[in-house]
Amino acid sequence: MNALKLIMTPLFFIFVPAFSPAPVAKPLDESESTRFARTGRKGMVVADDEQSAELGAQVLRKGGNAIDAAVATAFGMAVTRPHFASLGGGGFLVFCPSPKTKSNSSCHVIDFREMAPFAATRDMYLKDGKAVANLSRNGALASGVPGITAGLLHALEKFGSKKRRELLATPIQWANQGIKVSTHTENAASRRWNEMNESARKIFGCGHEAEGPCRSGETLKQTDLARVLQAISVHGAAGFYKGSYAQKMVSEIRKAGGILTQQDFETYSPKERTPVRSFYKGYEVVTMPPPSSGGTVLLQMLAFLERADKAGQLKDGFGSVSALHAQIHAMKLAFADRAQHMGDPDFHRVPFEQLLATEYLNERWKSFDSGKANLNVSAGSPVAEPTHTTHFSVMDTAGNAAAITLTVNDYFGSGFVPAGTGVVMNNQMDDFSAQPGVPNLFGLVGAEANAITPGKRPLSSMSPTIVRDLDGNNRIVLGAAGGPRIITAVLQTLVNRLQFDMPLVDAIAAPRIHHQWKPVTVRIESNGLSAETKEKLTTMGYTIEAGGGLGVVHALERFASGRIVGAPDPRGEGATVAE
Repeated sequence: MNALKLIMTPLFFIFVPAFSPAPVAKPLDESESTRFARTGRKGMVVADDEQSAELGAQVLRKGGNAIDAAVATAFGMAVTRPHFASLGGGGFLVFCPSPKTKSNSSCHVIDFREMAPFAATRDMYLKDGKAVANLSRNGALASGVPGITAGLLHALEKFGSKKRRELLATPIQWANQGIKVSTHTENAASRRWNEMNESARKIFGCGHEAEGPCRSGETLKQTDLARVLQAISVHGAAGFYKGSYAQKMVSEIRKAGGILTQQDFETYSPKERTPVRSFYKGYEVVTMPPPSSGGTVLLQMLAFLERADKAGQLKDGFGSVSALHAQIHAMKLAFADRAQHMGDPDFHRVPFEQLLATEYLNERWKSFDSGKANLNVSAGSPVAEPTHTTHFSVMDTAGNAAAITLTVNDYFGSGFVPAGTGVVMNNQMDDFSAQPGVPNLFGLVGAEANAITPGKRPLSSMSPTIVRDLDGNNRIVLGAAGGPRIITAVLQTLVNRLQFDMPLVDAIAAPRIHHQWKPVTVRIESNGLSAETKEKLTTMGYTIEAGGGLGVVHALERFASGRIVGAPDPRGEGATVAE
């Protein structure tokens, strides 16, 4: 029985006529795509953490389905990757059953994004009328109500086949006995060490917190977290949201200046929504609706690039100046609309149909000048950073697919661990627009649509996505970590795979670019573009800035033969584990 009431939101179905209606897809090249990748035929998990991916694969080997494996992997990562997959965070799940299963093969999405406390106010992060960034990023006041536990257990109860005690047994053991600290965890802790509270430092200091955080290779024990996981194993979601641990979390948060209450925890529920979807290159793209902006922005950009392709703008292939120019402009247009029009659909009418309507997209794309950058892009008027996230992709032997993205926002979220719980709390309140036009942690700006409101869920860039053929078979499962760069990383992976015919491993490894409207800079990866290409783009009017990796994509692809290829992003610590 569900420990929490599930909220069923009004359903909407987005079918975008702006895309070619059900075109015939070119067969994906299996031989080329599997040359340098790990493959399997029964099932696969591709994730940031090999230990948790192996746990998910073990569940598949024991007869579990894609949701069982995804839930096990997620709870595993709450232990092995607490800096971005803690129980104190939230996420989104896209699940598409195989058409071969007896159940309905329609795709489903679960929104378990964090929620603003009922005591939240529009100006809670303002001082003298101006936004104070640290208030929404660090400490107990920065947290929304966590959603991961509720979301995972709802998915398991509705679509899974295994018992939660079975899936939680190994993560509990890991938390009690300890896991080896990864280089990524050490680096993340080092970055946030000064913002962590005493309880967090005690856990992630491995016995030498006075000197600094755990070092790579050391053993990290999380016995408080093990007890919380045990309570969830026995009592379900109530063990996290209604029991003594919820009371302890609320007490510690409020003592430290936070405003979360027992009512906030007890009334939190995951929400089922209807995915946004359309066609691209003969395949159906199924992705996340708001409060994720990722799905709508992704579909807008793909639609813009179809227009560019028809005009011959992409004919010179990957990395060409003309193709890069078109991609940059598509990103700018879509991110401008994101800032102006998107928010939690339960509180703000998001004009989905209009944003994805043929006439609107055609009108927006008229601003594209093939010879130079358009520096005056603004949001349309439709008629009525480092990766702090983690994504993993799962497919089982029947072809059922799950794409799931989790986050606590920044590394180690707010840096606050309520004493006695081991739960790293999120700082997702920073994803609201504290003040229109003021950038958040990732440099994103927003409008009133994403303003702080009690019980509201902040806008997100998470973009779990599943690509299906016209027979409903799940072919590609992907998503990414990386704040707003999630959306552009998923975009470029799909364009590289389906437009430029790259094998999946190459489509992910290829250099990326990123533009999010504001700031006006085009970000590129170090050594990602040649000096000649950068010079040509600069001549066209673009400002180029080189930096680190732009998103971390983890994906898998299943061919008509039944073979599955896994492709973790070389920018991260990911791994592929086949059943």
